[in-house]
Amino acid sequence: MSSLTYKEIEELLKTWMETKEKISELEKKCEKYKKIADKILYETDSNKILSSTYVLQRRIIQRRTLSKDNVPEDIWHKFSREIQYPSYILNKIKYK
Repeated sequence: MSSLTYKEIEELLKTWMETKEKISELEKKCEKYKKIADKILYETDSNKILSSTYVLQRRIIQRRTLSKDNVPEDIWHKFSREIQYPSYILNKIKYK
């Protein structure tokens, strides 16, 4: 088990949750600004916006993927890549 006390673990998880909530709010704000900028880029038929201190460039990124349902199984096993990484899911416990 951890060398942290119950109280320290509680504080860790509480702080983590608060940080996740702040990030979520900031992501919503960023999405709002992105939509406004995209509208400006569309209206000016451009992929760049300049100010005296900032430059925004829009790039179109294209990526191809294979879906397991769309290819024969032997092709899938031959060409697919398996990547493993840790995932942390933190949720607040809802008491009734």
